[in-house]
Amino acid sequence: MFHDLTRENSGKVRDILRMLRPHRLMDADKKRMGRFFDGGYVMLDRFEGVTAAYSLGINDDVSWDLDIAAQGIPIYQYDHTIHDLPARHNLFHWEKIGIAAEPQEGFESLERLIIKNGHENAENMLLKIDIEGAEWDVFAGTASHTLRKFSQIVAELHWLEQIGGYDFGERARRGITNLAATHKLVHVHANNHAPWIVLGGVPLPSVLEVTLGRMDLGQYEISNESFPTLLDMPCHSQLADLYLGRFTFD
Repeated sequence: MFHDLTRENSGKVRDILRMLRPHRLMDADKKRMGRFFDGGYVMLDRFEGVTAAYSLGINDDVSWDLDIAAQGIPIYQYDHTIHDLPARHNLFHWEKIGIAAEPQEGFESLERLIIKNGHENAENMLLKIDIEGAEWDVFAGTASHTLRKFSQIVAELHWLEQIGGYDFGERARRGITNLAATHKLVHVHANNHAPWIVLGGVPLPSVLEVTLGRMDLGQYEISNESFPTLLDMPCHSQLADLYLGRFTFD
């Protein structure tokens, strides 16, 4: 799928993507959390001292949640599109609530949920967010001091074919700028359920899975990894994984 852009907009797309340059946290291993294929995410193996995890967007899969709960970490789960969880665990706390940048009927903001759960002073939590495109509004509208409460953030970033547009592009820029103020990208993987797109000569998947580590976890250096790695699996098990290489846009 090709999207023609002016040279100016092409530069804007590259500027946004440069903020997602992969880094390596020195002296830290990675591990896959969640099921094989779709639903699993590669994270830093740094779970010591984590006090809680937020899982935003459940659908029919709690495999990530179960692996996090196996670390002894309570999970606070939110999804307004399901009537019940597909599986239960004594560390699961689920509510049928959607996530939005601002509270509204049936939806809550991340900040208000953190306060509601008594986590306003927490400094070492995990965040997993897969809310079908609404993540851009959440990241753009959530203060950096709130995002900083999460030592790791795992997110699906949807609709990348739209970042060349003015409104969506500015929302994406604000969201990634907020994330980049406190976190470094440590892993990236393409969701192969969606097609390749080309924006101003830049080939991209429509949906990215990203993992970010907070800057104070240790010393970071620019990564030389090629993505996907041996820990990754294609989301669609019958299709080839999408090759991202080093995912740099200099």
